[in-house]
Amino acid sequence: MVPAYASAAALLYVACVMTRGLAEVDWEDVTEYAPAVVTAITMPLTYSIATGIGLGFITYVLSKIISGKVREASPAVVVLAILFATKFAVTG
Repeated sequence: MVPAYASAAALLYVACVMTRGLAEVDWEDVTEYAPAVVTAITMPLTYSIATGIGLGFITYVLSKIISGKVREASPAVVVLAILFATKFAVTG
């Protein structure tokens, strides 16, 4: 088992690497930046990279559906969002 102080350092490193990527996000389109922000905030708050990525996929697809830009979301991303939503619903 990995001690908590070791996993916290890994999460901090991932947050720093992701912060660099946030500079490349299209900040003019809410359907692009909202999922990135949700992902970046969820990871450290839940101590889970997988949960952050999953909520990012779900947020991305939902934002595209709500804005009427469903065709911009690739089928693979939609499938991943459905799988993550199912995982979260089943595991609670």
